Amino acid sequence: MFMSRARLMAAASVAVLSIAGAAQGQEAAVEEIVVTAQKTQQQAIDVPIALTAYGAERLEALGVQDFADLSLFTPGFEVQDQSPNNPGFVMRGITSDSTDAFAEARVSVFQDGVSISKAQGSYVELFDLERVEVAKGPQSTLFGRGALIGAVNLIQAKASTRGFDGYAKVEGGDYSYRLGEAAVNVPLGEQAAVRLAGRMRYRDGYVDNALGGDAFQSVDTKAVRASVKLEPTERVSLDVIANFQKDEPTGTAFKSNGFAPTNPQTGAVLSDRRPQSAAALAAPAGFQGGKSLGIDRKVWGVAGLASFELTDSLTLNSITAYREYHSEEVFDPDGISLPILSGLNDGDGEQLSQELRLNYDAGGRVRGFIGAGLFKSDDTQRTPIQFDERIALATVTGQLNAGAAGSGLPATTPAPAAVFGNTAFTGALLRGLVAAQSGNRLILTPAQATAIAANLRANHVEQTLATSDLDAFDVFADVSFDVTERLEVSAGIRFTRDEKTTGFGSSVVGGRSVLGGAIGAAQLAASGTPQGLSQAQAIIGAPAVPARAANPRGPAAAFRPDLPADDQQRRDFRAGPGG
Repeated sequence: MFMSRARLMAAASVAVLSIAGAAQGQEAAVEEIVVTAQKTQQQAIDVPIALTAYGAERLEALGVQDFADLSLFTPGFEVQDQSPNNPGFVMRGITSDSTDAFAEARVSVFQDGVSISKAQGSYVELFDLERVEVAKGPQSTLFGRGALIGAVNLIQAKASTRGFDGYAKVEGGDYSYRLGEAAVNVPLGEQAAVRLAGRMRYRDGYVDNALGGDAFQSVDTKAVRASVKLEPTERVSLDVIANFQKDEPTGTAFKSNGFAPTNPQTGAVLSDRRPQSAAALAAPAGFQGGKSLGIDRKVWGVAGLASFELTDSLTLNSITAYREYHSEEVFDPDGISLPILSGLNDGDGEQLSQELRLNYDAGGRVRGFIGAGLFKSDDTQRTPIQFDERIALATVTGQLNAGAAGSGLPATTPAPAAVFGNTAFTGALLRGLVAAQSGNRLILTPAQATAIAANLRANHVEQTLATSDLDAFDVFADVSFDVTERLEVSAGIRFTRDEKTTGFGSSVVGGRSVLGGAIGAAQLAASGTPQGLSQAQAIIGAPAVPARAANPRGPAAAFRPDLPADDQQRRDFRAGPGG
């Protein structure tokens, strides 16, 4: 996918305000980054793993606003921000980008030690951060089974009792880019503080919509955060952090490599096939209740971080979190204006986690930790796909330009939509397709082909529904030993027990596929058996072609209560410990 970076060059900060209390100090200094990749505070240079860390000052200097920006400066780490609903995290060439409800991340993303790795909920705004740590390579003993390839940990700025401070900034640039961001920290005495932060970020899309309307690949994000610090004693600290983010960008500019963007009514070519040129995309009228192309995504969560200094060398840490996401993305995956395919990725999820960790550090040569964690998540993904059987027939027969009907159009130019309503044209295509699929064992008469073509559906919908219910338990330990001042040996172990119940179903919504039935009949005839040929002729010759053309019982149907029982079937897959 083509990605414009014009905004990074043209954006300019037009207002910056920073207020700091006396406790923050007035002298400039080289930024020293203290990290917790090994679950204890260390200088980044002392961590014996492949780690790239950025402090708040460095992130601001680089202009990092999201994961895609971060990856530009991090060797071995790449982020494909196709959309907030479907990002791809790539670590050392291995990609983690599946939105399946039951998928497990291979590159994990964390906020203050809380996993937010589910694809639809992982892409969050990077603002008002203390630091970012990117650990590359297998990190399962430190971060869990989801970090087989690596992990990214976002450490958010928290409320502080050390003094009043805050900042505000406004930016503007080309493509109507604008950003407003602010944070304020207010101590409430010596034992409590509150911090509020928020960001609004907007940018017009950089791929024009050739059919009119807003351009694709836009940014439209609002995010807020509130945190509370409680320090009842010198040895006890509690942070409560709540996050909310909403994204409403215009959606993904899929482009066909083989067909030019055209006006679906006239067939006029509107643009070329370059990724950065205008796209001609639209959702069909009435698709999924009238949804238009784009994304509607909400993510929120609350986390509690507690630290108890039991002795000078033992500290008990607790991380408790709850999180939810809901994300809908309507997309046009075929990349042309004709409604060959239209899709919706509708995902919902919630998770609850608890981690307890006991750290030992007496200031000597040995340090380490032991701990245990619980993680529970429930995720659902519904993906309806709608296609126009008439245009799909022309596509599979190589006649999207309607050359056989004498259109005179180049092979790269789709014909106007009205052409595919001509049953004489689609009937002829159907005759040729059935003959080819059956090895000329099943030949439709012109009357049969025209009758079937008249029943081809303009809005055939098939959908899948996937669910996942995960209960996981971890116990882990890690120890580091300084052999010399320049040599450190670390060893870790983690045991994970998973109990996951997953479900998958598929269904036909509103009627079976007529085109699929015709192809199925041809394949039955291709077997060459008398029984197969008889069944094929019965399907083709059935009076009610739309109702009988397809296999009456597909391989699986969705388990949705709003569908007739005759159209659904459920299959569950269960996995026990470790499955």
